[in-house]
Formats: sequence, structure tokens, C-alpha cells
Amino acid sequence: MIHRATAHWLLAASVLGLTHVVHAAEKEDLVVPAILTEAIAEGNVAFERKEYQTARNAYNRVLKLEPENLMGLVNLGMVEFYSGHPDKGEELLKKAVRLRLELAPAWLTLGMIYMDRNEPDAALAALTQAMFQDPLNARTRNFLGVVMGRRGWIDAAQNELRRAVELNPTYADAHYNLAVFYLEEKPPAIELARRHYQKAVELGVEKDSRIENLLSTPSKKP
Repeated sequence: MIHRATAHWLLAASVLGLTHVVHAAEKEDLVVPAILTEAIAEGNVAFERKEYQTARNAYNRVLKLEPENLMGLVNLGMVEFYSGHPDKGEELLKKAVRLRLELAPAWLTLGMIYMDRNEPDAALAALTQAMFQDPLNARTRNFLGVVMGRRGWIDAAQNELRRAVELNPTYADAHYNLAVFYLEEKPPAIELARRHYQKAVELGVEKDSRIENLLSTPSKKP
């Protein structure tokens, strides 16, 4: 069964990750000269418009002026990932976390890169670090839950996904993923799965015929 965290969906999502861009005003200890601030702002606007080449040019100007600028490294790493160059993104993001461990957006994006590559151990390590640095991030909890579920840790996956929807009750994909993992219980938790699947559909997720067939199948009596 497909969870809404596959490589294709991640790369196609229109808003996924935009809230994780490191903006100049978010960290008082990341104050930079005006010329860098302007370039970062330009890159952020372009990134949110998915104008990746413009964003890339802006963040490259930042790094030319200050090669270890954390905002430049993280944001350029995200641009490379979302524009289909995960290897370049990984290199930049790993450099950023070597400079500062606490960069949750960098860890989250690294986790997504490793999920795309089907490297569950690396994904789990990166997403756990992202969660440790930012425990109230619903998106991180969602991806961490999916990775755990792919490892067969269904209870742990459900716990993370329940936390995701507690943090953000309108997070459609977390509701969808929670429904999937309720169906993977033995026996499946049909009513709980139905509740979260219906919520996901109400929030805009397309109907899934496979899930609907499972939800409509009568339970086998012992």
C-alpha cells in the first residue's frame, strides 16, 4: 500500500517544506549584513514561487560572500532537493549540520532525501534528529512515522502520526498515513482507519480505491 510520502509525491508537492526555509529573522544569532539579507530574502521569495534557478542564484551569491552562511547553505540545499538534484542538496545540508547541529530544517530535508533513496536507516537517523531539534513540527512527525512504518514498527508509526495530527489537525497526509497504518494492524483497525481516511478526503486528499475496498470489506468472524 502506498503512503503519502513517496519520492514522487515529495518532489511534486506544492507547499511541502516551504515553512522550513530558514528566514533571516528566525534566529537572532544569524544576523548578517544587509547585502546578504537582501539576497536571502530574494531567494526565499523565489523558492516559495518554485522559481528554483532564481533562488539558486540568490543563495549562491550569499555563499560567495560568506561560504559558511547557514541560511545560504540550508536554503540552497533545499532548492537543489526540490529541483531534482538531491546529491547536491545532501552535500550542502550535511555541511550545514556540521557547522550547527541544531538545524532542524536541514535534518528534515536530509531525511526526505534518504527516504527517496530508500535508505531507511539514514532517513530514520536524520528525521529523529529533526524531531529532537523541533519536537512540535507535525511534518517531521509524519515522515518519521512513515519511515517507522516501512520498517514494520506499526505501533511506533501510529504514535508519531497521531502526534502529527494532534499538532496539526488539518494535516491531510498525516491523517491518510495514519489510516494506512491502522489498516496494517493484524487484524486491521477498520473504524479508526475509516475515521482518519474520511478526514483526509475531507481535507483534500484524493480518494484511494484500494483503501476504500479494504474499508468496505466485511470483517471476518472468528
